[in-house]
Amino acid sequence: MDARMAFATLAFAIGCGDTFISTDSDGRLEVVISSSGTGADEDGFSITVDGGTSVILAQGGRATLTGLGQGSHSVLLGGLAENCAVLGANPRTVAVGADGTAAVTFDIYCERATTGKLSIEVRTTGQPADTDGYLLVVGEGGVRPIASGASETFAGLPPGVHLVMLKNMAAGCALEGGNPQRAVVEIGETAAIGLVVRCGSATR
Repeated sequence: MDARMAFATLAFAIGCGDTFISTDSDGRLEVVISSSGTGADEDGFSITVDGGTSVILAQGGRATLTGLGQGSHSVLLGGLAENCAVLGANPRTVAVGADGTAAVTFDIYCERATTGKLSIEVRTTGQPADTDGYLLVVGEGGVRPIASGASETFAGLPPGVHLVMLKNMAAGCALEGGNPQRAVVEIGETAAIGLVVRCGSATR
């Protein structure tokens, strides 16, 4: 079996925060997440083996991956919060031995969060639509291009009120609710805001 096909289509929780991913082969890899520090990563992590499908794992949990072939595999821990870091190499090379088993532990250190995130979704309605996208401006977060129907997440924002503005809208299009709009960011949290651009007759 190709190592990239090692993940199964089935994943379910077992035991105390364990995750079990099964295929029809014998190779097994035990992955353990150990966290320390003054902060925490409440959103959990993702585990990717050999660039394949990612598996979401809760903080402080463990996963048993089966269906791996004998030999070396690259194990990547992702999805870390900005205030967290992996101690040691990431990804790591892990060898599944002749007995069909291997194990790896990722130690995570998290400092207390001092910033937050802002997730922004843009949707465009009406005809003629603005199809070439906009410039998305977030106070203290910078400027990014964004498609007429897309989302962006700004990380590392200080807590408080941030102004969110869309620029480069076509004539006849307007941002519903006014431009700019306000979004409140809290420490360690991800705030969300939706921006609706109405074009043509939809603006009347």
